[in-house]
Amino acid sequence: MPYLETTSIVKSVSARIGANMRKARIERGMTQAQLASPEFSVSYISAIEHGKLRPSIKALSVLAQRLGVPVTLLLESSPAAGSQSPVLGYAPVNTDESDQIDVELLQAAVLLRQGAYEEAMQLLLPLASSRLAPPHAYQFFLLRGQIALGRRRFEEAIADLRAAIGQAEMLKERELAERARNLLGKANFLLSNYTLAEETHRACATAIEEEKISDSFFALEVYCNLVDDCAALAEFEKADAYMQRAQALVEQLNNDERSYAQLSLENSQRSRAAGRFLSARDQAARSFAIYQIRGLQLQQSRLHQELGRALEKQQKTEEAEQKYLQATEMARPLHDSASFAQSLIALAELASKRGDVQMAEQQTQEAIAITRASDDARAQGQALLVLAQLRQQSGDYAEADRAFEQALALLEETRDHDLIASAYFHYASQLEARGEIQRSLSAIKQAYRHQQQNRMSAVV
Repeated sequence: MPYLETTSIVKSVSARIGANMRKARIERGMTQAQLASPEFSVSYISAIEHGKLRPSIKALSVLAQRLGVPVTLLLESSPAAGSQSPVLGYAPVNTDESDQIDVELLQAAVLLRQGAYEEAMQLLLPLASSRLAPPHAYQFFLLRGQIALGRRRFEEAIADLRAAIGQAEMLKERELAERARNLLGKANFLLSNYTLAEETHRACATAIEEEKISDSFFALEVYCNLVDDCAALAEFEKADAYMQRAQALVEQLNNDERSYAQLSLENSQRSRAAGRFLSARDQAARSFAIYQIRGLQLQQSRLHQELGRALEKQQKTEEAEQKYLQATEMARPLHDSASFAQSLIALAELASKRGDVQMAEQQTQEAIAITRASDDARAQGQALLVLAQLRQQSGDYAEADRAFEQALALLEETRDHDLIASAYFHYASQLEARGEIQRSLSAIKQAYRHQQQNRMSAVV
């Protein structure tokens, strides 16, 4: 009899895992093939879902991660019949618990805006095993997806953002779903899946055009993403059309100045520690709103940069220069070294092309000083590449090499293999122009090595 009892328990566990896994998969709009690939077969997934096979702990962990759910959720019993709480949708036991979750999610959102990804993740970790109500579950997965994007873990971001879309659709909240979908498109773009990125962002644009979403800030972000998607696909007419929509929105928007975002967050953290969750939530929300405004200002600056680049490609250098100057004026008061430096670098390159070496030198040196003061390795490396180009043009090859080497050392710190490969290719072309063929070949080898690492990291 013990054997029969054990067999019955095993069958019960297998059936429970199968039912939970199938429910979670369907909620996320995933097929069995999507859940299976690449480690498992469709028949293996089907056998689990029908309770005919119990997966190993290792396999269960992989499947849970792909679904964006805790392993414990796949193991636990289904909610009682008639319950309105679906998988990943359990209501907190009391109001205080709900308020506390609100505060932690808001604080994580502010930390995310500050670029403090590790701190934001530490706030979210305890919630992974919590019984979150659908609105909280949506915010949880959305934040995790944004953090993964910030940490360049694009596959993780895709899994979490799909889970966020599933929660939003469960709530019948179209706007929430499209916000997560917009980020999903961005993740696909960063994985070089440009066609899928464009299709995803176009779905967001459709929601905007159907007036399902009236947020102009969100519309601006979607149109800017579509500009990038279409440009990557060499669909320049489409890119130009979306750029015109984005520019029209920029001219309509009215921005406020940056305020006391950091102070509001610190007050929120103190209130949370004292158990004053409602006050903490309001303070965190205020801080988050201020960062949203600042983010919009930076977005406008970067949009002017993009418009400048597009005009430059069309040989409209005077108009391009005006756009770069506007981007510089917007970025300067925000103390955003990356955006400010990028505008200065673009201006320096234009000045160099028209033969104004003195102006190009001045703008490049200013960009280097700004990025060095802020320890921004990426922007500093890009500024040094322009300096190397100027030294190359003047015939000072020793200084050109020194600037290139410093730039490459800084860019190596970013681990952005695509950017580093581009820098090496640029260096190789300069060396070839001098007739230093052997050194040029060595630089090309380094460029290919980083391209290979970029492909490997995308797969992982």
